[in-house]
Amino acid sequence: MDWWQTAGLMGTLVVTGTAVATFGWRVLRQETDKLRRETEGLRKESRQAHDRIGGEIKQLGNDLRAEIAQLRTDQASLREGLGEIRGELRGLNHSMLALREDFRAHVLARAD
Repeated sequence: MDWWQTAGLMGTLVVTGTAVATFGWRVLRQETDKLRRETEGLRKESRQAHDRIGGEIKQLGNDLRAEIAQLRTDQASLREGLGEIRGELRGLNHSMLALREDFRAHVLARAD
């Protein structure tokens, strides 16, 4: 083999290797760009879903706080109502004891 055949073969291999590497680089770059676009789309969807879910959670928290405040108000009014009922029951109990004593005094006064 002559030197020019060897040089031609080497040149052909270098050009072929460069062409294959360039083609591979372009294919890899296209796939990378495609994946990047898909990833950006997924990130956008994820961000929107995150914002929507965050808003719903915030709304649920606000609703829950409002319901807890209403429950506290209801419990306070219930306690007030129970306090009034207890007072009325004490008064009723006191009146019943007074009537019982009056009845006993009346019955015992007749017995004498």
